[in-house]
Amino acid sequence: MNIWKSEESSYTLNNLTSEDIDKAEKHFRVKLPKAYIDTLREKNGGNLLYNALPISLNRWEGDNYLLIEHLLGIKENEGIMMTDYYVKEWQIKRKNIILLSGDGHEWLALDYNHSVNSKVIYIDTEEDKIIELYSSFDEMVDNLFIQEENENDQVGEGAIIITLEEARKLVRSNDISEIKNGLDAFEHYIYEDNILAEHQDDIIRLLKHDEEDVVEYAAQKAWSAITMGYNVKREFINYVISDFEKRQDQIFKTFLYLISEYLNDNER
Repeated sequence: MNIWKSEESSYTLNNLTSEDIDKAEKHFRVKLPKAYIDTLREKNGGNLLYNALPISLNRWEGDNYLLIEHLLGIKENEGIMMTDYYVKEWQIKRKNIILLSGDGHEWLALDYNHSVNSKVIYIDTEEDKIIELYSSFDEMVDNLFIQEENENDQVGEGAIIITLEEARKLVRSNDISEIKNGLDAFEHYIYEDNILAEHQDDIIRLLKHDEEDVVEYAAQKAWSAITMGYNVKREFINYVISDFEKRQDQIFKTFLYLISEYLNDNER
């Protein structure tokens, strides 16, 4: 998958070379992820077409994704080779990291603190908060999606409106895309408690689905329902927490962390 926007930007560096890679790995004393290097061989840094991750940090109302506008490349004194400068400038306390994207207040980084294989973390410098997002760069790329610029949640003229009955049929489909569309459509109706309860039942059912993509999407909707302030029953929360605790993938650990943070802050 080519994640890049076609046009170049200020983040786009000259073509990546083997010397660039060697210098970076010697400087950081790590082995860079193969998937990251392969991505930079397509374009050595730049703005992303696939520019968002399905992670909500509840920073504002309707915050249901993490925007990743660009990815840093590798050149001497440019791209990720500026990590040491930015770590000092923004007083980041985490050691053994490589900054991949950010604006100072927020960063996406590779974290080598626990293994020779890096995890992907989110750093909030203002709140001094670090969250593990994915167990590898590959996993992060697999979760990237396109978030249209200036998109909002209001239904505009000519938009296709999925009715509740249509949403019900979609979530019971055998097609993965239709199931996802149905879950998305349901979120427009769950301000009513009976429909929210129906949505929760669908999520529990889909968490047992055979397809990994469906399970992860259902997990995302579970976390969203819990942390977006809906009148979610405690029984559903307990089920989700118990289910996620049994799973090994980093995405479920991230959802668990975010749910726990929300519950602690709101004293449920």
